[in-house]
Amino acid sequence: MNDTGKTIAKNAGVLFTSQLITWGLTLLLTIFLPRMLGATAVGQLHLANSIWAIIGVVATLGMDTLLIKEIARRSDRIGELFGVALVLFAALNLLGFGAVALYAKLAGYAAETVYVIYIIGIARFVMQFGDASRAALQGLEQMKYISLADIFAKIFTTIVGLVMLFLGQGILVFAVVLVGGSFVSAAAQIFYLNRLTPLRLRFNWPLAKWMLKGGVPYFLVSVFLSIYIQIDIVIISLLVSEKVVGWYGAADGLFTTLMFIPSIFMTSVFPALSRMHANDSGSLPRLMGKSFDLLMLVSVPIGLGLLAVADPLVVLLFGSEFANSGPVLAVMGIVLILTYQNMLVGRFLISIDRQNTWTIVMAVATVATIPLDLVLIPWCQSRFGNGAIGGALAFVVTELGMMIAGLVLMPAGSLGWGNVWTAVRAFVAGLGMVAAVWLWRDSFIAIPIAVGAVTYLVLILMLRIVPQEDWQLLRGMVQQMMKRFRSQEAEPVGLNG
Repeated sequence: MNDTGKTIAKNAGVLFTSQLITWGLTLLLTIFLPRMLGATAVGQLHLANSIWAIIGVVATLGMDTLLIKEIARRSDRIGELFGVALVLFAALNLLGFGAVALYAKLAGYAAETVYVIYIIGIARFVMQFGDASRAALQGLEQMKYISLADIFAKIFTTIVGLVMLFLGQGILVFAVVLVGGSFVSAAAQIFYLNRLTPLRLRFNWPLAKWMLKGGVPYFLVSVFLSIYIQIDIVIISLLVSEKVVGWYGAADGLFTTLMFIPSIFMTSVFPALSRMHANDSGSLPRLMGKSFDLLMLVSVPIGLGLLAVADPLVVLLFGSEFANSGPVLAVMGIVLILTYQNMLVGRFLISIDRQNTWTIVMAVATVATIPLDLVLIPWCQSRFGNGAIGGALAFVVTELGMMIAGLVLMPAGSLGWGNVWTAVRAFVAGLGMVAAVWLWRDSFIAIPIAVGAVTYLVLILMLRIVPQEDWQLLRGMVQQMMKRFRSQEAEPVGLNG
């Protein structure tokens, strides 16, 4: 396995391990927080987080993605780029704080709700320093330090948060704990970044103007993506009812959870793609082709597996009240396969400086999803008594269109017939898996899932889909994960190379 493949495998394995640890810690808060604070307090917290998530997109103006690309290509400019990013992020966050304060006053929220919004705003302001450091570390392809920072912050938030809850403290104190977690995360990332490359922060206005302008395409992608994801829920609530929104939301929650796989992979591979475009463009098609094959091999069994077990899965997790989420989740299984590839195609186009074209694709998809929703949601509500299915079907159409457009926009030679042949065989193996699962569909859900996993693995081996070098890449990821698990307690906190 070449050096780039080893780096990607190492970073993906570390990030995956970190994700498992932070998920486990988050689960504790997920269980206790609603029970100990009540629905109103949890609603206040979610409202504050939603407001500041929007402000976070605006406050970076896409410069976080630009920072990753530039540092991956020119690590010698890290001090200058990082310093300018910090100043711009701080200024934009302060403007955002003023806008939120005005909004909170005009909205007429209760005093406690406004206090929660302000406290989470402070956490957001602290976290901007972590955002800049995270982008720099990702550009340097040092994901293990991002993972450590996430783990430290989650440990702090979970332990201190639970202690405060058991001591009878309310939402305001818990919000302050989140400020502490943001500080831990930001401080850890800045510490590790400074150990890797001592920071000599510099600021110059021409570079600041260039970053503000250069980040706009990435910002537009984020804005369109946000609207694209949320518009289905808004239209379902307007055309049908909040109950149907609940059915859609339950399925969408499971769907979103499974997006961590391509997210981790793209976090690891994006800096390599950006670096290769600048320094080794001849190797770029090979890395893109391997990435396409790997994501196809992973997405097909997950997506088709969801289609096969969606009904019993949602009933097991959410109860019979959410039985209507099953068909929605089944359709989202198809969406998942397309989305995995679109995340790769989109990041690839950004890495080769074609972000403007991908922004146009996102804009068209965002506009197209509205009429699709207006037609499909009422039709599915009338035909099946479940308008949420229409929202999922609209996603299938737009994601398919985005994938076709993205593949057309890619430079000639980025993918070849070998990738098509891999995709065909993966789908053959996936359909064989679905047939096997269907025979056991009435059993306890763990049985069809196990049968499906074994069947798919046997079929991809029989069809010889995965080359030996790709098995080495996968083994490298697993080895990094196991190494991280074994050394988690023994590993020193400081820099180790």
